[in-house]
Amino acid sequence: MATGSPTMPPVSGSVPGAATAAVRRKPEVRVPLAQSMALCRTEPCRELAAAYLELLAEGGGLVPAKGDLDVTRLARAVPHLVLAAIVKPDKCIYRVVGEAVKARMGVNPVGLNYYDFVPPERLAHARRAMHMVIDTPCGFRVELEQVYGNGLSRQVEGLALPLRSAQPDVDGFIVFGDCQIGPSQRLAEPGVVLFGAGVVRRDLIDIGFGVDESFEDLVPAQG
Repeated sequence: MATGSPTMPPVSGSVPGAATAAVRRKPEVRVPLAQSMALCRTEPCRELAAAYLELLAEGGGLVPAKGDLDVTRLARAVPHLVLAAIVKPDKCIYRVVGEAVKARMGVNPVGLNYYDFVPPERLAHARRAMHMVIDTPCGFRVELEQVYGNGLSRQVEGLALPLRSAQPDVDGFIVFGDCQIGPSQRLAEPGVVLFGAGVVRRDLIDIGFGVDESFEDLVPAQG
């Protein structure tokens, strides 16, 4: 995974080309972590789920600390991993970002706030999802439609799992598997960057502490 300074400021605002009709809906799928691997559509997310399951077993069921995450267990997934620091109420800062994620975004987001990439109408839901992960604690699997500055889009799978923080100024960390669904392809010319993303589906993952049954997402309305 790569670290470094941002290469450009984040972009925000309504996502061009994204569906405007959306509804609030609770996730319909809630599964234990061991069963979440069957839901994952990408190998990096499955690999992260398996490695995290091992960490839970080794730690007696306790949420792993950030320092417990051993990337040598995740060799194939490393280019698709993201580590974010959650600072309530309004920061989800990219700390470490895999090379495949940077290439897909078209920008080095290290040091940037993930919430700046979220459309305004989804911002409250995005913040609550991140806080839910570290507070419950639990995980989630999400399918996103990412839209770029030229209007092109691609589907991405994310797997989010909590890590304990020993830093007084960080409420918790989240490690993400972040991988394109389907064959990799260049959809945009150089210089075109990620504009925003919308949730298509989210599944909640029980890591041993239950899930937030009250959580609601903003997802596309079904015709």
